[in-house]
Amino acid sequence: MRFYFDYQDSAGIILDGQGEELPSFEAARDASMRYLAEAIRDHSLPSLTEKLAVLIRTEEVPIMTVSATVEVAAATPTGRSRSLS
Repeated sequence: MRFYFDYQDSAGIILDGQGEELPSFEAARDASMRYLAEAIRDHSLPSLTEKLAVLIRTEEVPIMTVSATVEVAAATPTGRSRSLS
């Protein structure tokens, strides 16, 4: 089955025009989690808290969304973290 992995962040959505042939929904979920991890690693955050998502779909219907919220926090002199936003 062909799955499409659209990328979403605060700037909008980038649609996957190619898709990927995978054997199952579980394989598509696993692939989307890898793509999300890559996006977090490679993403330049426009703000200190950012939600990133991979939207999985077939040509016809949405299947699932895998998302993560990334927050940048600084350590205080006491060693406790605090949000910078």
